[in-house]
Amino acid sequence: MSWRRARSVRIGCFLALLIVTGCSGAKIKTHPVAGKVELTDGDVAILKGSHIEFAQDADSTVRSSGVIGQDGSFRLKTFHKGEFLTGAPEGNYKARIILGDESDEGVPKRKGNPIHTRYLDFSTSGLSFTVPSGDVKVSLSKK
Repeated sequence: MSWRRARSVRIGCFLALLIVTGCSGAKIKTHPVAGKVELTDGDVAILKGSHIEFAQDADSTVRSSGVIGQDGSFRLKTFHKGEFLTGAPEGNYKARIILGDESDEGVPKRKGNPIHTRYLDFSTSGLSFTVPSGDVKVSLSKK
């Protein structure tokens, strides 16, 4: 076998190994997480279409989120290796709210911030949760 052919075979084997090991990773185990957001000094419907996002304390790149419904309810999903998985991996999390754009279809029009701006950042929200935990209750306020 010529040195060029041998080199091509080695490179081909290396690339095949990368593809197999990079794409064959097992799915992560997730736990169902459902919850409800409450707005203590307002109507939670104003948050319809916004998201609640969880970031894992041990690895902040592990994130799960859910769309907040008209009644404040949400269910978390985790995007992992190109697909959405129901729930979130086990661990401790910080949470924040990502407000829906007022131009999004179905999002109620609002004036000003419907919640205090501290809830928009993981480091200031004061929202923390452990998965698995069952149902999650999130209380927010404008103040």
